[in-house]
Amino acid sequence: MDNDYIAFRGNLQQLLEKVESGEMVPKLQASHAPPCKFWTAFMVVNGIRHVAPVIHGPTGCTYGVANAYKLTSCEYRGVPLEPTTCTALDESNVVYGGEGKLVEAIREVDDRYHPELIAVLSCCCSGIIGDDVETIARDAEKSVNAKVIAIRSEGFGGDFRSGFEDAFRAVMDLMEPPSQTKANTINILGARVGPTYTEWLEDLDEIKRLVSAIGVEINAVLCGGCTLDEIRRAREVKLNASWCYDWGQKLGDLMQERFGIPYSRTGQPYGLRATKEWVTGVADPLGLEKPARELIRKETDTVKTELESLRRNLNSKTAIVEVAEFPGPIRALSLARMAEEFGARPVVINIHPYTIKERMPSIRFLLESGQNPEVVLTKGLFSLGTFRSSRRTELEIRQLVANYDNAIFLGTPMRQPGIPQVNLTTRTGYPQYGFPGIRNIARLVESAVAHAARPRSKLFRQVLYGS
Repeated sequence: MDNDYIAFRGNLQQLLEKVESGEMVPKLQASHAPPCKFWTAFMVVNGIRHVAPVIHGPTGCTYGVANAYKLTSCEYRGVPLEPTTCTALDESNVVYGGEGKLVEAIREVDDRYHPELIAVLSCCCSGIIGDDVETIARDAEKSVNAKVIAIRSEGFGGDFRSGFEDAFRAVMDLMEPPSQTKANTINILGARVGPTYTEWLEDLDEIKRLVSAIGVEINAVLCGGCTLDEIRRAREVKLNASWCYDWGQKLGDLMQERFGIPYSRTGQPYGLRATKEWVTGVADPLGLEKPARELIRKETDTVKTELESLRRNLNSKTAIVEVAEFPGPIRALSLARMAEEFGARPVVINIHPYTIKERMPSIRFLLESGQNPEVVLTKGLFSLGTFRSSRRTELEIRQLVANYDNAIFLGTPMRQPGIPQVNLTTRTGYPQYGFPGIRNIARLVESAVAHAARPRSKLFRQVLYGS
């Protein structure tokens, strides 16, 4: 096999070892970078109802997050379209400081919008000049009706992951000592409201349906449309669970360490095996094993045809799963595990070393759970260009899949790999979690195999990648 375009070939464990040893340096090109710390902190705050973010910085940062997260996602996610405000720092403020302007902004926001929570976020400009947003937030809270928190979220102050984690830490400070502990009540952790392909309301709906069916109540989804009151009551639950282990992991560990609330460590419920694990991971600690077993039995009976379809269409195939805008790295590994469950040999393409570094606890958890798929990194991953439009990566994927017999591609429909291609981003394919997910994915795989011979648009490929 010609390996001139291959930067790494091995398994997930070997890639982790290369990143840990420094042999594969996890440098991240700007073209493949996730959002900065400011954007990801805002994404968490944006998932709280009746919150007014006050961005301490120039108008450009405010316009960016408001346009991306508020205007394109909030109504769809069920979070009201609420204001995003800004101190509009200018050259004079950079020289003389902008703390006075921030105090005025907090008071004006409280008077004009009457929010339950005001969240102050610093960005690069206010971070560089050293404005003390935490002290200002504490002092300003005395003169307004809303609760006021501050998050140091300047982009240079950390990476994208630290934005999520610091915002969740700030959310934890809003949790009040429990007046009671509610039986069979849980929080769902790790949600946040943004326009990325990796978060779908329908997946969350399936999780809610599953826990309700075994007699479990959800106190709050942190922070995917939760209220301030739900955050305050978050310590009254018996258990924390996550809709995605990766994003829930840090908050779950912190709440277990600080408050003693157990955390159910389960992966994403893709396929039958992972769905069973997710349900029992919630049910067993609550003593609900019997209703959980009955639910799994009944639901499994309803998808017998789809399970057989998945076995028939995936057995003995090589399942090529590319990490791109969709699926993200953790979903890609979940898809790889599901494909292996139904008899396929999974090959995960282009999970960036930076991702391994920043998601180290989650990657170790997946390995401990027995997930260690083959991984291939192509050299195009380390060159300029985005996942979506990199002509070099498109050519490398076409070259790679040609070397596998009986292969099927799971990834972005923007690729044209020349093999059966499962379009998992189609609106008719949600949810992908749980038992409805089994039905949807089985139907999409069936369609991909049945229509593999249909030609793809050459014009579409030229528009994306050039001639």
